[in-house]
Amino acid sequence: MELSGSWTRETTDDGVTGWHASGRAVRAGPGASWRCADASDIIAALDGELPPNPAAKVGEGGRDGVGHRAAWLYRHDDGVEFTLYGFTFVDGAYLETVFTGAVTPDLEWAFDAWRSVTRSVDG
Repeated sequence: MELSGSWTRETTDDGVTGWHASGRAVRAGPGASWRCADASDIIAALDGELPPNPAAKVGEGGRDGVGHRAAWLYRHDDGVEFTLYGFTFVDGAYLETVFTGAVTPDLEWAFDAWRSVTRSVDG
């Protein structure tokens, strides 16, 4: 994942990695294990678990080793102005990324970072 600007990285015990910058935060971690389900089944299940009433839902085809992507965008009035829940699918597994920002008009960085997630191949 590509994040522009200056970010501070933190790793938690549960395998989630977080980054913080002024007015912005990102959390990324592996999604739950799914057996005998395809990505569309997983997306339907995720949709039921996320907060209701998203401002938008986005789905995109894959590229660069990524099967496809799905995201839910929420706008808030209580301090955090937006949250983008992004999911990137590869070979029956997925990465969950959560982007939060304090400035609603500044969504481009979150979508750019979500779209920059690629598959890492260990050598």
